[in-house]
Amino acid sequence: MQGKTHLRIGLATGVAVGFATSDNFLTLTATVAISALASMLPDIDEDGSKINKWMFSSLNRKWRSLALASIGIIICLFWFFAHLPLWVLLSGIYCAGVAYVPHRSVTHSIVGMGYVLVVIYLAIPSYLYAVAAGYLSHLIADAFTVAGVPFFWPYPKKIGLKSIGLKVRSGRETDKILGRATLLIACVGYVYLLGKMYLVG
Repeated sequence: MQGKTHLRIGLATGVAVGFATSDNFLTLTATVAISALASMLPDIDEDGSKINKWMFSSLNRKWRSLALASIGIIICLFWFFAHLPLWVLLSGIYCAGVAYVPHRSVTHSIVGMGYVLVVIYLAIPSYLYAVAAGYLSHLIADAFTVAGVPFFWPYPKKIGLKSIGLKVRSGRETDKILGRATLLIACVGYVYLLGKMYLVG
């Protein structure tokens, strides 16, 4: 699916998580934002993805993997010399490790999601559910595409829903409609929760 569709699904997912975990404007907004960012993270393995465009907008596409790997190595060096928390080292390893992996491999798997959740649990455990939901929303959404996803990587078989007739082609009208619908749901849900917090509750 297109990056902006994943982003919009992530926003809607964040609103759903916020319904259960947030009790004020700041935590709700942070939950929605973090879930949306997490929904983009699996595509960090693709130079042309929206998350890489945001991170390295000034770089030519062919240099983005090198930039990501370099950032990972620098983070690891900082951890070593500055005696920073373990999650910093794990973050650096992740950046360096996924910079050159094939698209829709480890980052689109339960293993990749589990690694990210360990980092989040060590760094900001209060937003673990937001990250988990956002990341998982990306994997599930991609399972609707023709290509499918390797949920059980390193087992290479990609799993999708095309076998039962459910499939979406990236950039096609169904993809765009899904993106618009989830954005509308996210906006309505966000406003509803704010109203519930401050007008009703």
